[in-house]
Amino acid sequence: MPARTVLILQHVEVEKPGLILDALDGSGLRVDVRNLLDVPGVSASDLPSVSELAGLVVMGGPMNADDLAGHPALKLERDLLADAVRAGVPTLGVCLGAQLLARAQGLSVRTGAELGRGSEIGWAPLHGVDRDDPVVGPLADAPAVLHWHGDRIVPADGTRVLARTGTTECQAFRAGPAAWGLQFHLEVTPGLLDDWLDETSFATEAAQALGPDATDRLRADARAVAPTLRPLAERSLAHLRSLFEARAGAQAGVQRQAREMGSV
Repeated sequence: MPARTVLILQHVEVEKPGLILDALDGSGLRVDVRNLLDVPGVSASDLPSVSELAGLVVMGGPMNADDLAGHPALKLERDLLADAVRAGVPTLGVCLGAQLLARAQGLSVRTGAELGRGSEIGWAPLHGVDRDDPVVGPLADAPAVLHWHGDRIVPADGTRVLARTGTTECQAFRAGPAAWGLQFHLEVTPGLLDDWLDETSFATEAAQALGPDATDRLRADARAVAPTLRPLAERSLAHLRSLFEARAGAQAGVQRQAREMGSV
């Protein structure tokens, strides 16, 4: 795998990278999208080394981050995330991906039932946003972002929490200099949300949380916030893209130097 690769791991087909993929358009980076859960007998040898990656993105899904028996590939993803953070690979975890990143950093992830909280589904603003953070900071001015989760990350002493909401104390966190976990769905556009809500499982879950008019409300809210949210999200993702590009450039320089030394 070329060193200019951004690896994106999905867990269900409909939870696509959306705006994250749009942000990489024209970058010259190679994007490799995979779903390890669909690969029988997948092992660590099927994954690239973090030294080969310009970036790593892990998307959302309905699985519990600790269901390693039901979904053994999640253990591979957690290990890859831990390796990426140690190696300084720019990394983004979204929803389940953020929870896997949290587990890779030794944090707990607990179900809503364990915490006495219901699912958090719908468009709502973030609170307590760290405006100095280059990825999450721009979203301090967002009218709302999309929340769709039941499990929660439990921050520890020293966890750099970047945002919260009333029912979720860790909506975003930072793991080292170049890794972020976002509990919310920055990647979702109105069109992508339409695809989600066309799935029976998503529509049913939304109705259970928000009532019978849930799909209409979610669609309307998505279109109402999009004009303000999208440019802010693009600012956030542009920073991530710049980190991917910088790592790819640094790797290319190292490889070029190695070739030149080998030819001496």
